[in-house]
Amino acid sequence: MPSKQEIIDERKANLPLPEQPPHASDWNSLDERTVNVGSGGVSADISSSDSLRGPAAADSDVRVDGEEYKSNTVGRGAGREGQDNLGGLPNDAISRDAKNKSATVDTTGKDYGYPQKSDPSSGLQ
Repeated sequence: MPSKQEIIDERKANLPLPEQPPHASDWNSLDERTVNVGSGGVSADISSSDSLRGPAAADSDVRVDGEEYKSNTVGRGAGREGQDNLGGLPNDAISRDAKNKSATVDTTGKDYGYPQKSDPSSGLQ
C-alpha cells in the first residue's frame, strides 16, 4: 500500500503545469486597452457623457468634494444630471431633508393636481 506522501506526489505529477512564464494581472491598471477586454471594448455612449466609461480610478463628484479633500473626482456629467444639463443633483431625487440645499437644482414644478378628465380616482368615463 502506497504511503500518503507517495499518493500526493503521484497526483501532483499528473497536474498540468502553469503557463510559463505567468503574466501579471492588469485589472488595477488605468490603461483601458488592457482592462476592457471582450467584444468591442468601448462601443457606444450609455449615458449622456463619457464619465461612466473608463476605469474607476476616482471618487464620485457627488459624494466627495475634490476641492475639500484634495482628491481626484469624476465629473458630474452622468445620468439625469448630464442628460438634462443640470448644475447639481435633481431636487426631486433626494430626501426631503436635503431639498433646497446649495448643491441641488429645483426640478420639482408646482403641483397643479390632476386635470379633471385624467383623475384616476374618477374611474373610466
